[in-house]
Amino acid sequence: MSRRSVAVGLILAAALCGWCYFSDHVIRAGELVGNMMPVVVFGGLVACLLALGALRLAGLKRLPSAAEITVVLALLLCVCGVPGRFTQCMPASILCPRHDYRLHPGWQQQGVLELVPSQLMPDPSGDEDRVLNGFITGLGQGDRRISFWDVPWRSWAKPLAFWVPLMLLLTASTLGLAAVYHRQWAHHEQLPYPIATFAHALIRDDDDNGGHLFANRLFWLGFLALLTIELNNYCCRWWPDVLIPVSLRFDFSPLASKLQTIVRGKGMGLFYPRIMPVVVGLAFLLASDVSLSMAAGPWIYCLFAGIALGYGVELRPGREMALSIETFLYSGGYFGIFLMLLYTGRHFYWNAFRRSVWASTREQIPDYTVGGMRIFLVCTAGSFVLLLFAGIPWFLAGLYLMFALMVYSVVSRIVAETGAFMVGTFVFPGVLLWGFFGATALGPRLMVTLFMLSTVVLLIPGRAPMAFISHAFRLADLSGNHVSGTVRWGLAVLVLGFAIAVPVSIYWQYDRGTPNYGWPRRAATYPFQNTVEAIHKLKAQGRYAESEKATGLERVRAFDPSGPHVAAFGAAAALAILFGAGRLKFRHWPLHPVVFLFLGGSAAISMSFSFFLGWLVKATASKYGGARMYRVLKPLAFGVIAGAMFGRFVPVVVGTVRFLCFGKVSW
Repeated sequence: MSRRSVAVGLILAAALCGWCYFSDHVIRAGELVGNMMPVVVFGGLVACLLALGALRLAGLKRLPSAAEITVVLALLLCVCGVPGRFTQCMPASILCPRHDYRLHPGWQQQGVLELVPSQLMPDPSGDEDRVLNGFITGLGQGDRRISFWDVPWRSWAKPLAFWVPLMLLLTASTLGLAAVYHRQWAHHEQLPYPIATFAHALIRDDDDNGGHLFANRLFWLGFLALLTIELNNYCCRWWPDVLIPVSLRFDFSPLASKLQTIVRGKGMGLFYPRIMPVVVGLAFLLASDVSLSMAAGPWIYCLFAGIALGYGVELRPGREMALSIETFLYSGGYFGIFLMLLYTGRHFYWNAFRRSVWASTREQIPDYTVGGMRIFLVCTAGSFVLLLFAGIPWFLAGLYLMFALMVYSVVSRIVAETGAFMVGTFVFPGVLLWGFFGATALGPRLMVTLFMLSTVVLLIPGRAPMAFISHAFRLADLSGNHVSGTVRWGLAVLVLGFAIAVPVSIYWQYDRGTPNYGWPRRAATYPFQNTVEAIHKLKAQGRYAESEKATGLERVRAFDPSGPHVAAFGAAAALAILFGAGRLKFRHWPLHPVVFLFLGGSAAISMSFSFFLGWLVKATASKYGGARMYRVLKPLAFGVIAGAMFGRFVPVVVGTVRFLCFGKVSW
């Protein structure tokens, strides 16, 4: 890792953390980190490589090497989980409920805000108009920006002293865990890492056909075709009366009348499929059973949900953070996959733990794995202490961290195995503990704390920092860079990212006002809605006083799990383990346990058709052309992905330049 590459990586990471909120919500040029394949990273990579290629043709020397480009890309990936929804949602999640409290008489009647520990929320008393109203509506006037010191930082000091260390420690813990997993996943199990494989194919000097990928005609065919479509559809916004958009969406809704069971299972989106070129390209690189599982899974689940509804069992909730059957089905799937990944690597992980505590082992354990295990243990212990400081009993704090790390691990594993860069399923540890222990055992005060933790720490699992970090390590490994160096500098870039992204996000929300739309804003109300509902139910059952008195291990005596939800969790976990074991034991096992991660979530429904196309193209090519035809068509798949990513990167650049030059925001 050269000093130049590390310096450039740190500078670009700092720029991303400082610019992300501004681009997403102020000038609305486009989400820079919208999913596991951020446009700013991979679209920017394609733009960078094209520019370097032009400079190379012009005879310019001393250009960055492939290894240096990989280092920069890896550091950017390590920080991508920080400035997206992770730090953008935290301020609204902990302050907007004070505004919502004024609008909900039911909240006021139950006094739910008084149940929240004081260190979890800013206190606007003394200057409510500036601290709270200024956050909601914005303190800036017209084009005049507020200064950085106009933000009431004193009111934020106490909650930031809790939340920032917790988020940083938990993220650093996942970085260490990703380092522990890396050897097992990448070398022992040889997971495909399709996203990292795509990036490495662009950067490296030679491809499988013996020449540079940018010299391959099929690559340029796919690249130019998708770039033309993306740019044409973007230009249609500017000249709608001149250009004709290329629609990648289909309408199969007439079939819905024949498949009403699937419609009842909330699968109507399956009848409006759209082609996602990036997904098609990634699916071509995967094992056929993975692509087929991703294509068929949503259909199977929506059929099952429709049948269940016919018997009066509602699986799908009205809101995500609710005590619903579907939430526990998702959670059970996560848990089953988590147990399988621990089982398959049990010997390696145990030896890594032994080495991390300076015990001898027969198996050779890489230094970065040992260092990662130590980072994981120390940072997890720090997170545990902070949860205790928030008033959570030690055994519940341990379970909460286990579930949180389970979510991060499984999302990272599935992205590494499938390349599915959108994960639309939600698993909230607070809701799981509610279902397993019952409202009486937890009590309203502890419930609202657990729910608030979920909205900050696990609001959007599909952008979990650990998945980005895992791909950064794989990229470093593929390019021949030392993974241990990526671990060290990745930890540094995380600290830098939080130091920049958190104050910048809070500043812009005070300047422009916090966004009053979308899933993150709605989710900020869920902890208090859930708590109010639980209070009403406890009072109706005459158990409210008992729930308030329970402390420490006394909560175990009030243990009252919800039978249907625990059963759904256990059934999904058992099936996920069965599918995982079947795939290990039987060569032609048809489906991958990944179906239990996505089930019928919005991301699964939107990607289903594209995974089917990718599977169909690969199956056809392999059947009629064999392995040779597959190798020949790989550059075409890479070109399709690169063209789509670069085509989406152009509007971000145009929107940014348009604002900087003319002061106009994008659509």
